[in-house]
Amino acid sequence: MNWDDDAYVYANPAFHPLSADGVGRLVTGAYYYAYIPATMLSHAADVAVWGMNPRGHHLTNVLLHTANAVWVFLLGIALLEARTAARPSGAGRRRTAEKGSKDGSHEVAAALGMGVAAVLFAVHPLRAESVSWISDRKDLLCAFFLLPALLAYVRYASGRSGRGTRLAYVLSFALVLLACLSKLIAAMVPVILLLLDWLWLERHKKGVGRARILLEKIPFLLVSLTLVAVTSSLSPEAKRAYAVAHLTGFETWLFAFYALLFSIAKTLLPIHLGPIYPRIGLGWMVVGFLLFLVVTAGLALLARRHNRAPLLAWLVYLVLLVPNVAGLSSGMQPVADRYSYLATIGLFLLLGAAIVRAWERGSASRRIALAAGSTALAGILATSTLAQAARWRSSISLWESVVHGAPARRDYVDAYLNLGVAYSEAGRAAEARSLLERAAAVDSSNADVLYNLGVLTYADGDPKQAAARFRAALRLSPRRADAWYNYSIVLDQLGRHEEAVPAMVQAARLGSKDAQEALTGSGLGW
Repeated sequence: MNWDDDAYVYANPAFHPLSADGVGRLVTGAYYYAYIPATMLSHAADVAVWGMNPRGHHLTNVLLHTANAVWVFLLGIALLEARTAARPSGAGRRRTAEKGSKDGSHEVAAALGMGVAAVLFAVHPLRAESVSWISDRKDLLCAFFLLPALLAYVRYASGRSGRGTRLAYVLSFALVLLACLSKLIAAMVPVILLLLDWLWLERHKKGVGRARILLEKIPFLLVSLTLVAVTSSLSPEAKRAYAVAHLTGFETWLFAFYALLFSIAKTLLPIHLGPIYPRIGLGWMVVGFLLFLVVTAGLALLARRHNRAPLLAWLVYLVLLVPNVAGLSSGMQPVADRYSYLATIGLFLLLGAAIVRAWERGSASRRIALAAGSTALAGILATSTLAQAARWRSSISLWESVVHGAPARRDYVDAYLNLGVAYSEAGRAAEARSLLERAAAVDSSNADVLYNLGVLTYADGDPKQAAARFRAALRLSPRRADAWYNYSIVLDQLGRHEEAVPAMVQAARLGSKDAQEALTGSGLGW
């Protein structure tokens, strides 16, 4: 896939060849503006086992996602058990609990409800991007560590003091650390743990002092703050994402509420999914803001009536999405399918809890209807997911699915660019040139489009036009080593030697190995 897979895997210099030194650099330093050594080690392990055979890398993603579905199930069961233990027990409640325990009806209902939640999470079409796209290993691996970390914490917070609970706390901390080293979104864990303590486990009502509850989060908070500081120092210069670049300050603030509701909307109605989404109008932003207020106020009122589960799921959802929304000013996509991977887990667990309750209170006929409805829904979602995953089969199939259904506008320039590059690599030069020219027509400020047009123009035997394309790309992105190198080659062929040498020197200084070798071989310094 020519969408970050090259940067992370198949064109990663640390893997060509795979060596201890290269892997060591991935562990000790940042890569691609982030410090995610656990994720990069997983890619290195895949390269060691599978080489560049994509099937092996995809298999790892599928296995991680399958494991995450199991973790969702186990976490849901643990949360139900912890909630039951946290409730005050009256005589009537004790008799009900004892009856349910003896005949096993509660355990069956819990297993069915959380089983449905885990399956629906696993087969939902929004998962297609995270599982099919090798570069989104970050979300899969982060969840693989974060979910058992939460499970261990629930065991710790629900148990009595002792060696077992202390080990659960240490295990939770270690897993959170690994999750943070997979993707920085796990740095929000201290907030999630506090929400669990307050809204679900209600530890403050069981004799646990508030000071202790806060002190327990300090190790988690120190890890989070340290990694946030490290990653912030590695971030590129601020660059507003195209989808919000035209907005005023107030509109950008308003857009954030739409972005926060996007994953819920796509979870409830998973249609028209894609790797890139277009701009929206002010009307949708206002609707998003109003819905945000209504949902938050409604769940807060519901929590006051002692049903805190919906509010907990909502707040955890927001906590895991806010960093993505806050990243709008740094060039990140404002909305994306992959953002839902971690954020919506709480919503699926909430659905599972609702199924448990409905099963326990329902008649035989209602239970049959509930089982049939859950099965049908899972089948519908799985069918849609298979169709969505098929689009991710190759770069051409992915970007054709976007381009063929979208107008030629700046929202989709990256899709035109990536499809044009894919056509070029497949030997379909004429189609590639046509797409890139359309992309340049709607966005003349895209350096990547102009650079690739220069490559195609040069291959067509027009060095003069190629030089103009490379020069235009360099005006927009003056630190691009490959553009300087190709520009120098074209200038040399045009007989403009006095300009070609400085261009080659600049390419070498910016890290082009080809330029460095060329200058060294000619006896010129750089």
